[in-house]
Amino acid sequence: PILGAADYKLVHHCKNGRSVYSFCMCPGGTVVAATSEVGHVVTNGMSQYSRNERNANSGIVVGITPDDYPGNPLAGIDFQRQWEARAFVLGGETYDAPGQLVGDFLAKRPSTALGTVQPSYTPGVHLCDLSTALPDYAIEAIREALPAFDKKIKGFAMADAVLTGVETRTSSPIRIKRNEQFQSLNTKGLYPAGEGAGYAGGILSAAVDGIKVAEAVALDLLGKVAD
Repeated sequence: PILGAADYKLVHHCKNGRSVYSFCMCPGGTVVAATSEVGHVVTNGMSQYSRNERNANSGIVVGITPDDYPGNPLAGIDFQRQWEARAFVLGGETYDAPGQLVGDFLAKRPSTALGTVQPSYTPGVHLCDLSTALPDYAIEAIREALPAFDKKIKGFAMADAVLTGVETRTSSPIRIKRNEQFQSLNTKGLYPAGEGAGYAGGILSAAVDGIKVAEAVALDLLGKVAD
């Protein structure tokens, strides 16, 4: 590929206590649909091996904690679904993703027309006002972070860039607890691992966790204990 892998990660610590960072930057990539439920919209990003699509795309992530969705052990899933359903409504209830130009987002006005950047999301992007697409603290944090990112990488917050929402599955909203031998606390022989079990937040961290679990399984088969 002419374009190499991304070699940066942007982080900004906001006045409201939230951290915002770039995630899964895809050079020459595509924003893709990732929903798994009726009446919900979820996005993700990817690159083909050639990395020769017209846009670069990156997730913009705001950190949250369990304090943001108190309640039962599955409250995080309810929180996730709430914003995925909201994205479906903002997208026009057609499975288009809601979108807004960065310049309009920062100026707090709805977008009505695309500029020089053509979004890659299929089936399409419905322009709107994203100010209600996420919790207020997340919108506030992103509005503060984008200009800060632009100071580090000129053009990152270009006015015609398109924000496409929402990516709600950067990490699992639950964690299946395990012991020092990587086995489930209440089901011997079950090894929770990777993103779905709450032990990773991306391809590399999931791979590393998978290696650790594989080693633990091998040691168990040999009758040894993992360090």
